[in-house]
Amino acid sequence: MTRDTLLVSTEALQDHLRQPAGTVPGLVLVEITDGGNDGGGREGRIPGAVRLDWTGDLQDPVRRDVIGPEAFAELLGRHGIGADDTVVFYSGNNNWWAAAGYWQFRLYGHRELRILDGGRARWEAIGGALTREAPERPATRYPVPAGADESIRARREDVLDHIGRRTLLDVRSLEEYLGQSNTPPGVPEDVGVRCGHALSAEHLPWHTAIHPDGTFRDDEELRAAYGALPADRATVVYCRVGWRSAHSWFVLHELLGLSDVRNYDGAWREFGSLIGAPIVNGPQPWGPDGIPSIVAQRAPSEVTARA
Repeated sequence: MTRDTLLVSTEALQDHLRQPAGTVPGLVLVEITDGGNDGGGREGRIPGAVRLDWTGDLQDPVRRDVIGPEAFAELLGRHGIGADDTVVFYSGNNNWWAAAGYWQFRLYGHRELRILDGGRARWEAIGGALTREAPERPATRYPVPAGADESIRARREDVLDHIGRRTLLDVRSLEEYLGQSNTPPGVPEDVGVRCGHALSAEHLPWHTAIHPDGTFRDDEELRAAYGALPADRATVVYCRVGWRSAHSWFVLHELLGLSDVRNYDGAWREFGSLIGAPIVNGPQPWGPDGIPSIVAQRAPSEVTARA
């Protein structure tokens, strides 16, 4: 897949919505929220967008896990999404939730997926229309997936197996990586979760991949930013919950085409509470000035910690 088949610009979407019919057959716009939170945007949604909630719709209501294949098929069918539809995701928080939705749809084998470049913030910045009206879409019979594609998902055992042997990438804020907090800046601490990072994990924060407006950097910039990662080595990415790491997984696996990249959606909430897990605080012992080696290769302006 190419960048043109993975990303949709806000301008292209705006042109699409100006068409007389307002929709293109087979294209479904999906906004991902969390707990009803749209990321601080103005009230409403992009016209025609289906709204799915990461916690309320895409996560199992009892176990800490994604919903199962049957629930996934029922959810998509109820919202009028077909197996052959092209789904374009967007969200607030610089597309954290959109990337998590993209990853989960890919986990269950949906083929045609895109992300709205820049997400909700970019849409609002160009004056894109919003509406309070939910779209009326006829239900479909979405086929129940045979199972999940475990080649893009990491479990706690995989993280332990990667320590000191394969690439383990922490994409949280610098404060979280150093062990000064177990949540992003401004977010209450997670009770019972240790601070720090997995032993041998490199630090390359998720926002390395985006411009200030939330759009993805071009291919040359991305290759320069992530070039220190061995392309032929298995890589596991993790964050606190699985949103930011899904964003980095999208960059590495989809945009840059690294073949063996997995998202650890158990995330620091799981690993940071495991008994006996090899967790360390502070920077890695290598790299100039005590800065982790991959971070040290970026310009100083790129090292500034953000959520």
